[in-house]
Formats: sequence, structure tokens, C-alpha cells
Amino acid sequence: MYAIYRAEGIEVAIPFECRMCGKCCEKLSQCVYDPLSGKIIAETEFGLFDYIELSVDAKSPVLIKPCPFLKDGKCEIHEIRPKSCRDFPLTERGDCGVGCEGYREIKERVKKIESAVGKLEFIGVEHDSD
Repeated sequence: MYAIYRAEGIEVAIPFECRMCGKCCEKLSQCVYDPLSGKIIAETEFGLFDYIELSVDAKSPVLIKPCPFLKDGKCEIHEIRPKSCRDFPLTERGDCGVGCEGYREIKERVKKIESAVGKLEFIGVEHDSD
């Protein structure tokens, strides 16, 4: 995955390397428990993914943190993880204060490049083609 930045006339792709530390899974889960169905619901690029196996005493939808798919420090649904997980931390909001090491390295590279070419503007993310 690459963070794409642009400066006057140039586009820069900086690789992101996930350290698989689980910090984002612990703090930024976007999984919602739906009490009507009794399931956890997460959006994926394949549509809604629902997952049973959680007992929550709730009468209205509840955001579940840490992510219920994080088991022994690893994502159980990595191949079909939600888009919000897939793009993290390469968004306009960055790492949202999580302390992502991979994101910190990107910011350091951006500073070095900016010293040579001027201010870079974040324009998006590009995923590796597999």
C-alpha cells in the first residue's frame, strides 16, 4: 500500500509497511453489534460482513472495541477486513493518535521530501495489485 502525495508537477508514492502491532484494532474498531440480529456487522469491499459469537447486553447498536476479530494479536479476517481497516492510516485524518510506527515513518519521509521539493499534499492511497 502506498500513500500518494503531490507537489507542483510531481506525484510521490511512499510505501506503507504495517507492523501488525494491533494498536489500530484495539482503539479504532468500526465493528457494530446489532442487537436485533445478535451479530457483529462490519463493512468490507465485498459488502456487509456479519459475524455471530458475541454476547452483548444492548438494546441499540453498539460500537465494539477492541475489534472482536483481533485474536492473539492477529486479525482473523485480514483478507476481507473492512475498508476503514484496509486504508488505515493513509487517510486525511492520519493515524488518529494511535501511534502507528508505519505512519510515523511516512511522515518522516514526507518531511525529507518537502525539504527538497516544497509542500506535499496528501491525495490518497494506492493498494498493491495482487
